[in-house]
Amino acid sequence: MKLTTYLVIAGAVTILFGLEFLLVPGFALRQYAVPTDPHNLMQARYFGGTLLAFGLVIWLARGTRDDVVLRAILQASIVGNVLGAGISAWAALTGLQSEMVWGSVAIYTLFSLASLYYLLLPTRRHHEVA
Repeated sequence: MKLTTYLVIAGAVTILFGLEFLLVPGFALRQYAVPTDPHNLMQARYFGGTLLAFGLVIWLARGTRDDVVLRAILQASIVGNVLGAGISAWAALTGLQSEMVWGSVAIYTLFSLASLYYLLLPTRRHHEVA
């Protein structure tokens, strides 16, 4: 898969999750068995806004050939996704969220590994993006 295709997929998935948490936080939280009290709804909207913003960065950068930009996005993606996987796994293991959170662990892990792959890919350094 080309890096551009990965950025399209990662950006779209991140945008969709961001929109869900931003626009229908109660639905999003109930999927993970998280109480829908006003504080959690507010925090879910913050989370959704952050996901939406990062997803847009990934999506909008899909056509760039600037290696510095691509490297920064991939590095940030690795950090964010590794943290997301760890926090989600902790939430599952401690019973803070339902089994549904293992899907999030899988998505975060997949995006972490894909970002690491493209970060280390030698052809990326030669601007073979498209």
